[in-house]
Amino acid sequence: MKKYEVSIHMEKYMQHRMDEQKLSDWETNRKQIIERDDIAYPDLVRAEFHCYRNGTGKCFVPSEHLKQALINGGTQVKSKMGNSRKSMTNIVAGLFVVSPEHIDIRDFDTIDKRSAVNQNIKGRVMVIRPRWDNLDITFNVLVKNDTITNETVKEIIDQAGIMFGIGSYRPQHKGEFGVFEVTKFKEIK
Repeated sequence: MKKYEVSIHMEKYMQHRMDEQKLSDWETNRKQIIERDDIAYPDLVRAEFHCYRNGTGKCFVPSEHLKQALINGGTQVKSKMGNSRKSMTNIVAGLFVVSPEHIDIRDFDTIDKRSAVNQNIKGRVMVIRPRWDNLDITFNVLVKNDTITNETVKEIIDQAGIMFGIGSYRPQHKGEFGVFEVTKFKEIK
């Protein structure tokens, strides 16, 4: 097993969390026509609906967001398997672990308010989300295989940051947020 300490920098990052209580209320009370009850709330309150917070009220990035970015980054990195070269995506999914589960970050800097198209109803809606500018986060990546080189792990993380990103409105969904660059990559012995 190999363990790495990784720090990344994002110029712009947004979150769009589905609030479990709101979803539960919506599912039990939905009718033919659905009217959003949060429309009358101020923008700050509406942005809070989408911010991940832990039990102490601190904002965080879920590790599964980074894990999914790494899995996607693995699609861009090929390795030799037998007589052919295959993507590392399944290897990353099975052998990479991102920790801690909740990566603490500071409170959001501003509120991002823009219109978006709801693909289910093909209708335009106003979306209000928390936004961070110049965000640095540090996390660990555990690789459960000693044969994967440090260079390959670094390339997977680099590709994840450039091509896919994390959070809301990231490149994977034709956006510009959540793109990250690696500022520190160190193997922990």
